Amino acid sequence: MNLDRASASTTLEPLAPPEWSMDVQREGKQLTAEVKRSAVVMCRVSVVRSEDDDEAAARAILADKARRWIHDYLQRTASR
Repeated sequence: MNLDRASASTTLEPLAPPEWSMDVQREGKQLTAEVKRSAVVMCRVSVVRSEDDDEAAARAILADKARRWIHDYLQRTASR
């Protein structure tokens, strides 16, 4: 999943540079996204949802969490 385009739930979140992406896996109620930079896993973020919840909405939430993490990460590395 690309993170350089806004998801349905995104309002003013910072978008990620195009080399960032995420892959989502579901295990029961937990959805986990591997956040990748140029195919290298940089972090994982997750949410817990009921098994009958809309998976697209959960993916949008994960994408927003990933974008915030990426923004914070890039800010930290820029200030070093």
